[in-house]
Amino acid sequence: MTKQASILFLTILSILAIGCQGNTKEDTTNGNPIPFKYAQLIKMWDFDDYKKLEIQDPWDSCRILQTYLLVDKSKKTPEHLPEGIIIRTPLEKSIVYTTVHCALIQELEAIKSIAGVCDLKYIQQTAIQEGCQRGEIADLGSSMGPDKEKIIEISPDAILLSPFENSGGHGELDKFGMPIFECADYMEKEPLGRAEWMRIYGMLYGKEHKADSIFNTIEKEFNQIQIDVQQDSTQRPSLLYGFKYGSAWYVPGGKSYMAKLFQSAGANYIFAHTEHAGSEPFAFETVFDKGFDTDIWIFLYNDKEDRTYKDLEEYSKFKSYKDKKIYTCNTGKIPYYDEVPFHPERLLHDLNILFHSKNKEIDCEKLHYYHNLAE
Repeated sequence: MTKQASILFLTILSILAIGCQGNTKEDTTNGNPIPFKYAQLIKMWDFDDYKKLEIQDPWDSCRILQTYLLVDKSKKTPEHLPEGIIIRTPLEKSIVYTTVHCALIQELEAIKSIAGVCDLKYIQQTAIQEGCQRGEIADLGSSMGPDKEKIIEISPDAILLSPFENSGGHGELDKFGMPIFECADYMEKEPLGRAEWMRIYGMLYGKEHKADSIFNTIEKEFNQIQIDVQQDSTQRPSLLYGFKYGSAWYVPGGKSYMAKLFQSAGANYIFAHTEHAGSEPFAFETVFDKGFDTDIWIFLYNDKEDRTYKDLEEYSKFKSYKDKKIYTCNTGKIPYYDEVPFHPERLLHDLNILFHSKNKEIDCEKLHYYHNLAE
């Protein structure tokens, strides 16, 4: 490389570095950092009269997705605030797009602060369903096209929704002047990282101490299970996960949230070698070649009736079928999706029992979500 080329190359690197630093510059003047042990997408500082929260863009490490300034609504708005979206806390009238966050808000005992929801048919909380029936909570329809007139009528303190890559903003919602909180917790790479976001929601709803207490318990139980698994390192069953839908069998990639849980629970997950952080589609033949002789097979499904071994006769050549080692969770009856994101310890508890039970017959009464496939 010539001297001129070397100088040009270093200059470009410097510009790129400055660009990243400029977009993530922290205003820490007189602010005390609020530490987070596991969550990687959030940084927070406590100032005298507000809290500053930065959410990193999950798809661009050089960019801040959004900056929020949490101000106690019982006090005047401070002068000379830095740039950011002001949210007056605690929230008393919020719109929540996802059942996951509805479940968490209910656990934080702040459900009366929910004024409207989207995708009601997917929400399993009885209190939300009954609140909508009584007209106390507005049913805003689909999250892809919510009832904008109802949103304007509610005039919420904040709208909680999940961001997506290259979404281009939130359409007309951005024009309403209402704080939109980006619930990017689902993009955290570690189970405890996502769960730790409940501390943020605790701050939003005035339930900070309760959220901290719940998370401390989750952390303690999760880490204790990992210790128990390490002490039982002699037993590492091979694991097949997922089910065929249509022509494809989707499995969690080796870098995914679920793959890390399988590792923490002490299983030899047969697709742990793959590089994706999301789900990957495979042909049935590929999955069969790799998974027909695995010790255990687990999967989720959503049906009105529980599935049985008879329903899966086409998979009778699988070792897990022959050994009656198929464990399933019917999410149509069990609140798996509502609870697991913020309670990974419950799922890890189930996986630990499934993978390390000393008895041939597993006591399914001890499990939160999974059950042996019925005869």
